[in-house]
Amino acid sequence: MIQIKHKETGEVLFEGEADSLAGKKLVGKNFKGADFSGLVLRKCVFDSDNLNGCIFNKSDLEGASFLGASLKEVDFSHANLTDSNLTDAVMIGSNLSHANLTRAKLRYAKMEECDLSNARCVEADLSMADLRCNLENANLTRADVRGANLVNANLTNAKIDDADFTDADMLGAKLEGTLIDRAKNVCTKHKPFKAKKSPWWKVWAS
Repeated sequence: MIQIKHKETGEVLFEGEADSLAGKKLVGKNFKGADFSGLVLRKCVFDSDNLNGCIFNKSDLEGASFLGASLKEVDFSHANLTDSNLTDAVMIGSNLSHANLTRAKLRYAKMEECDLSNARCVEADLSMADLRCNLENANLTRADVRGANLVNANLTNAKIDDADFTDADMLGAKLEGTLIDRAKNVCTKHKPFKAKKSPWWKVWAS
């Protein structure tokens, strides 16, 4: 049996007979303040959940889904989020330092004031996301950052080799130690967005 408790009060928020929540569908639940730290949660579905203030420190969330979930001020530090789906998630103020976000989908994610320092975002889909956050020392190799909001973001010493920044707004971004010539279409000057006849953001890879 597994119990998920509130990180401060100890109140039991969820109880299951299985030894693991891996693959469990927990859609539309209220887990505000829950402690999931260190758990194996592979392919778990948290779509549309209230997960504000939760702890997922060092949790294994490979392939997990958080589609449209509320994840404000969540601790994802050192978590494995490989191949996870965080599309349209609200993650304002969350801690993703040292997290593994390889191939994670974060389209339209709201990540203002998040800490992604030292995060691994290799081949992650960050297109149209709000990335006004700390990406110091993050690895964005081959990441899709098209149309993202990076105004005043901290990209100090970030690795952005072959990342695509087409139409990303990088006005005021901190790029000390970052080799911007290794990325695609980096522009630190604000450019008004002009829609094309066939907008790229309407054609997503499966």
